[in-house]
Amino acid sequence: MASVKMLKAGQYAVSDGRFIVKQGTSWYVLDADCEIELGLLPTLASAKEYIADGVTSLGHHNSSPSPCGNRQRKKEFNAYLASEAKSGNYVPAILWLSVMFAICIFFLVVRGY
Repeated sequence: MASVKMLKAGQYAVSDGRFIVKQGTSWYVLDADCEIELGLLPTLASAKEYIADGVTSLGHHNSSPSPCGNRQRKKEFNAYLASEAKSGNYVPAILWLSVMFAICIFFLVVRGY
């Protein structure tokens, strides 16, 4: 298991050579060459979870009704889709796109365009 060590505020080093960096309100996991491995993670906890397991879950977000909470949920969902696709599981992304396509078709049919 990789250990995470704080270098300074918003920057962490992982024992396997990767880095966790905060930019704005998002966290990024960088590989040893300082290229983005996974980005737009909502919290440091989800970045550490990605380091440990290779995936992120949908459970470490702020569920308050504030606009910041909504942004947090969107970022976490996008990070989840990205981590699943990176590990070779494209099913969640395909399902999400299929649902969005079906909703668009439904509204086109209802509006008559």
